[in-house]
Amino acid sequence: MGTQNNFASRVSVFNDALQALQSNNESQKMIALCGMAGVGKTTMMEQLKKAVEDSGTFDWAVKVVIGENNDPKSLQQAIAQYIGARLDETTVDARADRLRKIFEAKSQQGQKKNLVIMDDIWKEVNLVDVGLNPLPNGFKLLFISRFEDVCNKMGVRIDSIFRVRVLSDPEATTLFFTTVGPFPSDGDDGKLQRTGEDIVKNCGGLPIAIVTIAKTLCGNIYEAWEMALERLERDDLKDLESITRKIFEMSYENLKEDEDKAIFLLSGLFPDDFNIRTEDLLRYGWGLSIFKDDKTLATARSHMKICVKNLIRANLLTESDENGCVKMHDLVRAFVLSNFSKVNQASIANRDNISAKCLAKNSYERILLKCVGMSGFPDINYTNLSLLILMEGYELSKFHEDMDKIMKELEVVSYENMGIPVLPKTFEHSTTLRTLCLRSCSLTGDISSLGSLCNLETLSLVDCNIRRLPSAIGKLKKLKLCITRLEGLS
Repeated sequence: MGTQNNFASRVSVFNDALQALQSNNESQKMIALCGMAGVGKTTMMEQLKKAVEDSGTFDWAVKVVIGENNDPKSLQQAIAQYIGARLDETTVDARADRLRKIFEAKSQQGQKKNLVIMDDIWKEVNLVDVGLNPLPNGFKLLFISRFEDVCNKMGVRIDSIFRVRVLSDPEATTLFFTTVGPFPSDGDDGKLQRTGEDIVKNCGGLPIAIVTIAKTLCGNIYEAWEMALERLERDDLKDLESITRKIFEMSYENLKEDEDKAIFLLSGLFPDDFNIRTEDLLRYGWGLSIFKDDKTLATARSHMKICVKNLIRANLLTESDENGCVKMHDLVRAFVLSNFSKVNQASIANRDNISAKCLAKNSYERILLKCVGMSGFPDINYTNLSLLILMEGYELSKFHEDMDKIMKELEVVSYENMGIPVLPKTFEHSTTLRTLCLRSCSLTGDISSLGSLCNLETLSLVDCNIRRLPSAIGKLKKLKLCITRLEGLS
């Protein structure tokens, strides 16, 4: 298990939860890990998932992240994608029926023990809509949530809810000094030890806060430790939310390079628990001139890798189990999105009740919009918009009539899992677009308008029903990178 899971308070919870997962007891088909944000629930869940996979307890285990907006179609799509199934049905009920049939078929094929993990549940998920109620034979569900009552309402028995709590003072101190490593001697190691212990007391036993501040102080002199303690004590932090916000702020300010800060803020735009492709950070960063001092994409890619490594060292990004990707903790992401004054960016799901007001009222520079259930392009205050990322617009068939005004200033455009049949004609009017990424979009019409993007430097066309590139691509004289995966070609 990971470092923080080696503590006695964690070992007992881990072992009890693992026993419940491996049990044949019919009353433990649904299990939950609960605890406050940043306490280490997801870390323990990953360890549980690995343990049951290594032991062969389940034929397959799929993890899906729910988040604040538990749209059933997104959840169905995530499960289907993991098990290699395709859902062409358009209604929630039809998709649920399709998944039930897939689950039944897998049971008949001898796959009799299956685990579905739902991470970061904020509100009750209708399991009927997903196709998991009634629960198929051989299935178990593992819920990860801050809210015990939500898990209870979904059918988890009280004795199957396992609580992950903050670390005890000795455990918190051990985690801090283990993470910070050998610290510098100033002639009075006892003084430095006491300062570290005082810093830990201001972290509330929260692992993410302890690890982040410890990594910030690695290799620093005594005065840096004293200054960190003074900042934590000066603001009279009353709750764990304010503690983590202050520690992330200190870690961010401690980043030495402007590019590190820029990539950090850009990473915060992606959805909760998203596998952020480092190549996307490169392409978007290039389009936004984050790597303005790099003359080639090759040097920019090296620069980007250094930025990502620095952010991982600072615990502001984490490694992903998906190759070529990194992740950002939801508490870190919340910190980024609350700092609008820096880049004025927003990451919004269509089902947020504030999404329409946010888009129309605020003049954002960067927007990521999850378009699930959206049939038309929303109203956007696009005065200063330089980056636009659209995701999961399966039903989006038309763009805003004023799209040419939006395209006028954009430097980066990315569409992923979009149902657009044709590119907007307004591409012809863009002279600022430097990066265009299209992934899993149903493009069936003419794409020769791409040849009008006179300043385009990076182009990505992957799984977009394109059999051949138009000759107009040859007009892109500034193109430095073109990534394609054409239909019918390996």
